[in-house]
Amino acid sequence: MPSLRVCATTAAGFLAMVLCLVAGAQQTSPNRRAAEPQIPIIRATTTIVDVPVLVMGKDGQPIEELTKADFKIYDDGMPQHVSGFDHTPRPVSLAIVVDTYDWNAIGQAKRAAQMISAMVVGAQGKASIYIPGPEPKCILPFTSDTNRIANVLQHLDLSPAAAQGGGSIVGPLNLAMLALRHQPKTRTRAALVISNSGAKGEGAAALLEGGMSDAIPIFRIQPNEPAGAPQHVNPDTPEMRGVGQGSQRVQHPSAPMDGRGQPYSSPGLNLDLAPIIGAATGLASKVFAAHHLDYVFYTGGVTYDPGNDRQFDTQLNLIGEELRSYYHLFYSPNNLTLQAQVHSIAVELDLPATAGLGHTSYRRTYVGVKPR
Repeated sequence: MPSLRVCATTAAGFLAMVLCLVAGAQQTSPNRRAAEPQIPIIRATTTIVDVPVLVMGKDGQPIEELTKADFKIYDDGMPQHVSGFDHTPRPVSLAIVVDTYDWNAIGQAKRAAQMISAMVVGAQGKASIYIPGPEPKCILPFTSDTNRIANVLQHLDLSPAAAQGGGSIVGPLNLAMLALRHQPKTRTRAALVISNSGAKGEGAAALLEGGMSDAIPIFRIQPNEPAGAPQHVNPDTPEMRGVGQGSQRVQHPSAPMDGRGQPYSSPGLNLDLAPIIGAATGLASKVFAAHHLDYVFYTGGVTYDPGNDRQFDTQLNLIGEELRSYYHLFYSPNNLTLQAQVHSIAVELDLPATAGLGHTSYRRTYVGVKPR
């Protein structure tokens, strides 16, 4: 019987598939250093693809009473047999990414901290928290302590690098997706991004390829300025940033550097994303240009536009409901002999016009494997 095999280090695991059944195992050399980045080696004779599907009604609420017979699924345009179907509510593993370059994102995360921990994560759920900075990092590993989750969100502050206008939300989101891969597949794994920044930036291609390779939807809320929030000075103005050499602007102290001139990292919290970015750029660039590197779209998640505080809270409540409303369709692709490395997924619903069907979100792509 084929055995489960995904050969990759922690960093390069970004390119692994959701599930690979492999004929034959291979031992890793004991002399290989754990920190040395490696390109994953994948061999498979059978692949099971997990496609999370969220079906919304015209009223904006999830439709929760569908059956396997209501779905049709296609792989590169070819109809597939749905071999597995699941709509059982699962506990949530949620990676929360807050854009701490943006005062609005910080303010909304603080204001809605209790709601995020109670309504989105839930009593049976777990959450972790990620922020950008001189290095993207995890400031709270996965925990089921909802009080601790809320407390960390309530004490967020502006990231030091924001004063220099650098960085991207993509970095911490890459870390979040990597950590989610280590959460059990029996849980609903998802990322929540609170940010007004787009999907561009260093690492966007790697993030998208990771989204192709795992059944992990990303939700994004674009935050408004919270009502009654204190006024903050934009750190990127010439008055605050200075105009060059001789500026009297007070700079944040630089992080301690290692022998390579890189900031020191706390083990398990920070990650050098360069190997992941370099390995992923070529493949991702082949399929994402048409959709402007929209990682939310390709993972089957939802983006919510900015509004007011009440709308932000409504969106959080809806995300909590959506995380518990995903259908999971499983199939074995019947075209592994094709050379296409990136496979496109399409889902259709066979429902009458009276069903009140609204928007349907689902995982759009996955990274294929080539037979031996």
